[in-house]
Amino acid sequence: MSKIAKHNAIDNTDSNELYLHETRQTITLHFNHNALQSVMRKSEPYGLEFEYTKVMMGFMLFITEPKNILLVGLGGGSMSKFCHKHFPETVVTTIEISREVLAMRSTFMVPANNDFFKVLEGDGAKYLSQKNNISEVILLDGYNGDGLPDALCSEQFYADCYQALRPNGMLVANLWRKDANFRRNLARINSRFDKRVVTVKCDSGNEIVFAFKGIELPPFDDVWKLALQLKKTTGLNFSQFLEDMVFSTRNAWFYTHV
Repeated sequence: MSKIAKHNAIDNTDSNELYLHETRQTITLHFNHNALQSVMRKSEPYGLEFEYTKVMMGFMLFITEPKNILLVGLGGGSMSKFCHKHFPETVVTTIEISREVLAMRSTFMVPANNDFFKVLEGDGAKYLSQKNNISEVILLDGYNGDGLPDALCSEQFYADCYQALRPNGMLVANLWRKDANFRRNLARINSRFDKRVVTVKCDSGNEIVFAFKGIELPPFDDVWKLALQLKKTTGLNFSQFLEDMVFSTRNAWFYTHV
């Protein structure tokens, strides 16, 4: 989720109503006047438009061949589609609680369910509470029009995420720095993952949290080379993501001697 200014063409829309706005180039999904949930560029429907969604793909620097990727929150499906495109033999599963969002699936060209791509209707917190050792990567972006639901930032929820990750897995969470509970939520992730956490701040006000479960960091030179390679293959600035991780103000263990 990203914050935006009001758009004149939609000023009469109820502030709590989920709605679409379409131009010749894009389709956007809004929670309300101030919350732009997703953007799809018609010329590149599997691309990422928001800075924070691009940064969240930083997990690719450390988990190169995941068997499973789990996403909480579909929105316009940009991250789900991106993961499916770049990991075509990985099972990408997305949990979405809103039927309104799910009803817009075809509008945003979200693929039909198959052996490697699944979108499931459900409560992400309840889903994860019943899972153990199911995924190498969990991507959390479960905002609604009111922000991040309490169920998706409780101590128990982060404990369930940890339990659902396989050994050598990663949790990647999108937090909003102006959220009154930002520091509390970050502290909960830090505690559950034994402070093996780095963050990247986005100009939009989002802060992306990378939490590592049992991952032994490869040599920095190898990760840097991979960042340059991924930049060429995906168009995303992975070398910048890596630099931002290294210089994270909360980093006390992550390539501290680079």
